[in-house]
Amino acid sequence: MAEAMVELQRVGRNYGATTVLKDVDLSIYAGEMIAITGPSGSGKTTILNLIGLLEKPNQGSLYLFGKPSPSVGSFRARKLLRTHIGYAFQNYALIDDASIKQNLDIPLFYEKISSQKKSERQRAALAQVGLADINVKQKVYTLSGGEQQRVALARLLLKPCQIILADEPTGSLDAGNRDAVMQILHDLHDQGKTIVIVTHDEVVARSCERVHTLR
Repeated sequence: MAEAMVELQRVGRNYGATTVLKDVDLSIYAGEMIAITGPSGSGKTTILNLIGLLEKPNQGSLYLFGKPSPSVGSFRARKLLRTHIGYAFQNYALIDDASIKQNLDIPLFYEKISSQKKSERQRAALAQVGLADINVKQKVYTLSGGEQQRVALARLLLKPCQIILADEPTGSLDAGNRDAVMQILHDLHDQGKTIVIVTHDEVVARSCERVHTLR
């Protein structure tokens, strides 16, 4: 069997006296689209935070791309986040009082390309998420929730990543925007990306190849 891209072995995570995860085993393979479900407080977002190198487990082992996960904030962790791991946050994690373009400039900060080339790539990413005609000078706070989520996904398209972690990507959206966002994630999956989605939405979970339920 192929080596897992992500491997959790008897992973535990607690915050003081509160245990959020206990003895979790989970393997995620390259090219999968997997949903992580479970009741509130079961540790769904915590698993994403562990894979996304925002936290470290208190117990057990976590392997990323065949190697033990690096320390949070270390050089290797920062490099993985810059080149391998993309994160779609539940609250979109956009800069509200900045323009769409300023938000899309962030993943291209280290790219040694002309301003024109940056703009072309940004326009292509926006077109891929259904925002081809949007005014990139528009401030993020003026956008609807669905538009903000699409801008956040366009930002992901502009960075090199092999795995996308999506935390309740449709949680605050109506059915139409939910379906549009999921279509974008399915398109990314079809392009070879590994997609890990935390969700409480049964429709979203059923659209994935595999569901891992936390108890």
